[in-house]
Amino acid sequence: MNESAQTPAQTRNRFAGKVAVVTGSGSGIGRETALAFAREGAEVIVADIDTEGAGRTVTQVEGCGGSAKACRVDVGDADSVREMVELAVRTYGRLDVLHNNAYWAPLDRSVTETSMQEWDRTIAVTLTGVFLGCKYAIPVMIEGGGGAIVNTASVAALAASPRFGAYVAAKGGVVALTRSVAFDYGSAGIRCNAVAPGLIETPATEAVFADPERRAWVTSKLLVGRVGQPTDIANAVLYLASEESAFVTGQTIVVDGGRLIS
Repeated sequence: MNESAQTPAQTRNRFAGKVAVVTGSGSGIGRETALAFAREGAEVIVADIDTEGAGRTVTQVEGCGGSAKACRVDVGDADSVREMVELAVRTYGRLDVLHNNAYWAPLDRSVTETSMQEWDRTIAVTLTGVFLGCKYAIPVMIEGGGGAIVNTASVAALAASPRFGAYVAAKGGVVALTRSVAFDYGSAGIRCNAVAPGLIETPATEAVFADPERRAWVTSKLLVGRVGQPTDIANAVLYLASEESAFVTGQTIVVDGGRLIS
């Protein structure tokens, strides 16, 4: 991330005194979002099934002067998610922000080629994980006076992608669940929104960007003339979690460099 992208986060301090949980924060978008929250004053629970990755994120947070604690979580398991929320309260005393970011999906599978195991795991992590995060975080947030939930959806929820059926279905569910949570809990001080990334350059998309021809083709479809970076999504997540978006709930914000309309 370049210096100009870091400077606003270092000076605005939008989350001083707040506690944020970020799932899937052992790498990629989740790691960058956890770092961004920490740079703006939040205490962060770095939650991931990859304990080594979560530990590296915590080290980076502490390196920039922030406070974070790693938490191993399988977001598809109810007890694991409940324990994640309990850890946030036990460690920092409250929970103000939940970023449901973890996902899993098989690559390059049509519906007929997707096994039941692949389907079940995709739904468990990518959709049920969001449900469970909301289920256990919302009562704690209400007790603390309110909070903000930001779910990671995808442009695949809004326009079909080839040979990606399980992922498309799960992310479509995330968009619908986001609206439902916003509707049910707005009067209790809970805002719930989603961010829908396009193709972002992360460890999970290395295969796409390793091919120069494919990278050139992808870039040619982006109206801003460059590929997406984790910082682009982190900035959107922080906006939706902050008081700057106090009048925004139930929405899905597309962050894709214009790909969806090109």
